[in-house]
Amino acid sequence: MARLMRNDPRVWPGIMIAAALLPAACAAPPPANPFLGAWATPERNEITFRDATIVVNPSGAVRPIEMNPQECAGRFRFGYSRKSREALAALMPQQPDLQAKLGSLLQKAEYPVAELGCDQGSNIYVLLDERDLVAIYRDGDIASVERLSRL
Repeated sequence: MARLMRNDPRVWPGIMIAAALLPAACAAPPPANPFLGAWATPERNEITFRDATIVVNPSGAVRPIEMNPQECAGRFRFGYSRKSREALAALMPQQPDLQAKLGSLLQKAEYPVAELGCDQGSNIYVLLDERDLVAIYRDGDIASVERLSRL
C-alpha cells in the first residue's frame, strides 16, 4: 500500500488537500472577549461588561444602571480596542500625580481597553491581566483612577 501511495500520482492531490486542511481544523476558536463578566472595586461597586454596553451597580444602589443612549442624554458610545501605555498616560495631563500612579500600574507597551462615552464624561477600562483592570474616569480635565477585580 505504501508503495502504491508513493508511485500513484492520483493519490497525492488528496493527501495534499488533507494536509492543508489539518491545521485549519485544529485551530483554536478566537478568544472570547476578556472584559465580559462582572468586576468590582474593593468598596463593592460593581461593573458588568457586555458585548455592547456596561451595567453599573454602585454599592447600596436600588437597581443597576445599564449605560445606554437614554441614560447618557443621547450621547452614548461604547467599544473595545487597544491603546498604548503613552496614550493612556496622556489622558490626564493636568494631574501628574495620577499620571504617575497610572504609570506604575501599566508595565506593558499596549493594553486592551473598553471605552465608554456618556453625556459629558468618558471612562476607559484598561485590562491589566485576566483578573485585574483599571478604570480611568474623566469629566473634562478632571480624572480619577480606580482598580477593579474580576468577581
